[in-house]
Amino acid sequence: MRLQVIFMSLIMSSAGIAAEVDSGVRSRILENRQCKACRAPGASFGDLDLSFVSFEAADLRGANLRGKDLTRVVFKGADLRGADLSGANLSESDLTEANFSGAILVGANLKDAQLADAIFVKANLTRANLSGTQFNGTKLNEAMFTGAKLDGASFFGADMSKVHLEGAALNEVDFTGCILRGAHLDGALMKGVTLSGVDLQGASLAGAQLQKANLKNSNLSHANLQGAQLSMAQLSGAKFDAADLSYAIGVKADAMGASFIGANLSDSNFKAANLTETHFKGANLERSLLSSSVMCKTDIPEPFRRMGRCDEATFVTDVDDL
Repeated sequence: MRLQVIFMSLIMSSAGIAAEVDSGVRSRILENRQCKACRAPGASFGDLDLSFVSFEAADLRGANLRGKDLTRVVFKGADLRGADLSGANLSESDLTEANFSGAILVGANLKDAQLADAIFVKANLTRANLSGTQFNGTKLNEAMFTGAKLDGASFFGADMSKVHLEGAALNEVDFTGCILRGAHLDGALMKGVTLSGVDLQGASLAGAQLQKANLKNSNLSHANLQGAQLSMAQLSGAKFDAADLSYAIGVKADAMGASFIGANLSDSNFKAANLTETHFKGANLERSLLSSSVMCKTDIPEPFRRMGRCDEATFVTDVDDL
């Protein structure tokens, strides 16, 4: 038994030594704040001050960076797959083209960080502060953002397929050019967001707040929008084919040219909406409220058409159109 204890102690001791960053890396950090292309997979940086250090193209897979001050650190092109950065301060850091796949960033501060073309596939960013962060072109497939702060963030051109953003604060966020296919956005606060032309096929937005959102020409086929708030939203040209819009509220929404083919609109409220040139073939409109809606050149069933009116002069939106 005693030999077993000694043997286990030796294993634990050697593991602890292996986890410490080597002297060469340590000296580069202390002397030059420069660790470009250095190798420190699985390393623990102890009490080393890492703020303003350049880890460009470094190998930091599985590194322990929990709670570290990484203010303005350069991780450009670095490999941080599986690294633990829980509670770390990465504000104003450069993470462009870095790989954070499977990394843990729970409660981390990435405010105003640059993440263009970075990879965060299946990364855990729960409760992280991402205000003002630039995710342009970033791969965020299946990443977890539950409870994260994302006010003022930009996701231009990002791949966010199957991303988890349930209950996230996304007001005024720009998603132009994003892929949000199969995304989880239930209960998300998305007032005034820009989702123009975005692929949201099969996404779940049940109970999402989308007032005054821009969803022009977006694809929400087979999406779940049950109970979603779409009042005064821009829905022109959007595709809601086979989507669930039951109990959704789209009062005064502009859905000109939108497609609701085979959609479930039961118990929905689209009063005073612009439904000109919309398509409703095979849609379920049971108990839908459409009073005062404008319905010109639409294939909506006659009983519902009688609830609205056709006044094409209403749609002059620009002086040049007069």
